[in-house]
Amino acid sequence: MKRSNKLMALIGLLITASLVLAACGPAAAPTAQVIEVTKIVAGTPVVQVVTATPPPKPTGPKAFIFGAQGEPVCLDPAIITDGISGRVTNQVYEGLVKFDGSTTNVIPSLAESWTTSDDGLVWKFKLHEGVKFHDGTDFNAEAVVKNWDYWHNTSNPLHKAQLDAGQVFEYYGAQFGGFDDASVIASVEATGTHEVTFTLRQPQGPFLNNLGMFIFVFWSPAALEAAGTDSCKTPVGTGPFKFVEWKPGEQVTLEKFADYWDTANAAKVDQVIIRNIPNNSQRLLALSAGEIHGMEGLESDDVAALQANPDFQVLLRPANNTGYVAFNYNYAEFQDVRVRQAFAHAIDKKSIVDAFYGGTGLVAKEFQPPSLWGYNPDIEDYAFDTAKAKALLAEAGFPDGLSEVTAADGAKVALDFWYMPVSRPYYPNPKDIATAIAAQLAEAGITVNLQTVDWATYLDKRSNGDLMLYMLGWTGDNGDPDNFVCYFFCDPPRSNEGFVNDAEVADLLAQAARLTDQAERAELYQQAEQLIHDRTLRIFVANNEPPLAFAAGVTGYVPNPTGTEFFNTVDVP
Repeated sequence: MKRSNKLMALIGLLITASLVLAACGPAAAPTAQVIEVTKIVAGTPVVQVVTATPPPKPTGPKAFIFGAQGEPVCLDPAIITDGISGRVTNQVYEGLVKFDGSTTNVIPSLAESWTTSDDGLVWKFKLHEGVKFHDGTDFNAEAVVKNWDYWHNTSNPLHKAQLDAGQVFEYYGAQFGGFDDASVIASVEATGTHEVTFTLRQPQGPFLNNLGMFIFVFWSPAALEAAGTDSCKTPVGTGPFKFVEWKPGEQVTLEKFADYWDTANAAKVDQVIIRNIPNNSQRLLALSAGEIHGMEGLESDDVAALQANPDFQVLLRPANNTGYVAFNYNYAEFQDVRVRQAFAHAIDKKSIVDAFYGGTGLVAKEFQPPSLWGYNPDIEDYAFDTAKAKALLAEAGFPDGLSEVTAADGAKVALDFWYMPVSRPYYPNPKDIATAIAAQLAEAGITVNLQTVDWATYLDKRSNGDLMLYMLGWTGDNGDPDNFVCYFFCDPPRSNEGFVNDAEVADLLAQAARLTDQAERAELYQQAEQLIHDRTLRIFVANNEPPLAFAAGVTGYVPNPTGTEFFNTVDVP
């Protein structure tokens, strides 16, 4: 019996008993339902008795409850890189522009309009008037300038304090070419109470799309000043929901902002509760029991079962992500392209996609997903060929296989393979995928030790260059190829990208970012993708249309390719 069969059997029984969606407020205690559940223990079916108590019928504020795959890392958008944190901050903060519905088309947000000079160097944004931050202070041009100074100016006391506390402003540096005078943005000025002027040092093709990213959104300057290095815990923006509470390990609670400026798009629910449920199966059980209204991160076998069940709905986020395996080039063996190509030939991507993506995945052969205009359709992927992988290892000097690598200090260390502890859109079940990859590598003579750690520590290790060989991935933030390829391969060698150092690739990508003609840019991105493939700088495993599951009565949730999704449009029964 497959795991999905027993789980879906439990779901069916729970639905039969009662599918009542939970919210806050007291109610009479419901009647517990006793259910027999078949589980597989050491290969043998075992019947266990569990008690499922339907949640009370809601009597308090109307709440949308979402099951997240893990704990937020931080709630200050300027210093986060992960989508789990971004899911929360998307509801609290707003930027000058945003992406329209299910697309990456840029539309106004806090800026009601904008103009640009013929040479693409000067951008003027007219801001909405009458906008309030959650602390009651005014949003205006001065607030934009103060936020921007916090992000880019390393002499800004708040910026410096964050750096001293071990934080980094990774996205700003990546999207705008660095900080201070290195940034493509020469100045950001208040040229009126509600007008902001950006002056660029050179044209930037993805500039407007960059502004739509979930990072470049605005704090109340007063609240930011008060928060200091505790900014991860006390978010204050202009969004349709304001922050109430973060219970570590449990949930984040937000509430409708009564003075939200965009009344036509005010929140439809009184509260948003984002619960931390790291295990995929536990999240699905919570959905089936009515404890949550929606979730991300499904086991592959469960997708079709939910799609066939009228008590649920499955929405697919448009494919805009890539899961990869990355090498840390500080280890001598990974500096040999033959070793990297051996890894590429040893991994059977198709079997992984077929087994773990529930029909929503695609085999990836380059960093950009096929939907992006810089994708190179002419790249021919490495074939799954265990014999070829062994031959390449032997040619590189490892006829007996590879089980340890040489660190920068010359020490020989066991070959560790790191996988994330939480499901992500590009890796719906990281542990099982890592186990499958490890088995395939072993067939080719590559012995790895599987390793993981909590999500925040995993990201810290990645940022510090402490992961040897690791799984991670990327969901595009702005619909522009620059955000995929340049983010990782420009300005080498960065510790947080495995110290990869390819000046030719970086130069191509820098050229592409300076152009504004899409056709010219596309050609350069395609050239860069070919070089990345030929040199096996990384192994790209899969693209995915991540499934999100909801109770049938939930309306208004709009999946976006970037994962930047807003809960103010959502309503629940």
